[in-house]
Amino acid sequence: MLHARSVRLAVLIEELVRVRRSSAPPPRGLPYLGLEHASGTAFHLLDALAARGIFRKYELVLDLGAGLGATSRWLAARLGCEVIGTADDVAEAIAGNGLTRRAGLAARVRVVPAEPAALPVRSASFTHVWAVETLARMPGAEAVFREAHRALRRGGTLALQELAPSNRAPAPAISGYRPASIEQRVAGLRGAGFVEIEVRDRTNEVGEPSAQLLAARAQLLRRLRADPALAPLADERDAIATALATGALRVVQVVARRP
Repeated sequence: MLHARSVRLAVLIEELVRVRRSSAPPPRGLPYLGLEHASGTAFHLLDALAARGIFRKYELVLDLGAGLGATSRWLAARLGCEVIGTADDVAEAIAGNGLTRRAGLAARVRVVPAEPAALPVRSASFTHVWAVETLARMPGAEAVFREAHRALRRGGTLALQELAPSNRAPAPAISGYRPASIEQRVAGLRGAGFVEIEVRDRTNEVGEPSAQLLAARAQLLRRLRADPALAPLADERDAIATALATGALRVVQVVARRP
C-alpha cells in the first residue's frame, strides 16, 4: 500500500501541475510547485541552508530521504550541482525519477532506493549531504550521521532542516514521525565527528508567500482527502501544519563540516 501511495501521489501532483502550468509557469527550481514537500515550509528557506556550502556544476550532493525528489530538483535547478537522492523503496524512486525526467533534470538528478543508515555509496564520494525535514522519519539518526560523515569528502558540508519539538509544548503525535530535540541532533553530529556546527531557528520564516503555491497546495489537499488511499497523506500534512501553526514544532537549520 505504501509503495502504491507514492506512485499515486506522483501522478496526482503531475496532473495538478500540468493544468496549472497553462496559466502560470512554476517558479525556478520548483517544477511541481513544491507539492511533494509534506510540511509546506517555504523553499526560500533552502537558500539560507545553502549559504555556507559552495555549489558548482561539479559538486555532488547526497539528499537523504529525498522521497519524490523535490529538494534534489531544487538543488540541481537553482544551484547547478548534481544530486543523488535516497528513496524509501523502489516504487518511490521510480516515481521520483519519472517526475525528474519530465522536468528535464534527469541528467543532474537521480533518486535511488537506499537505507540512509547503510548507504550503498563509496566513502568520500560527496561534497555535500543534505537532509530536509526527513530525519524524524528515519530510525537511528546516529547511524545516519555516521554514514553521512563517511560519504562526505574532507571539508564537505552537512546541511539539515529539521521539524523539531518546541520547548514550550510536547512533541505532537504525527504518524511515522519521531522528532528529536536539536540538542540531541547536535550531540549526534558531534559524536559522528562533525565540527563547526551552526544552528539557526527559521520558524518565523516558514510561511509560503506565493499565492500560486498556496492555491496549488490547497487543491492537492482536497484531492488527497477525496481519495481513501491518499487520505492518510492529507492527515499527515494537516497535522504538521497544525503543529507549526501552534508552535508545537519549530523549523531549525543545522550546518556542520566534516574535518
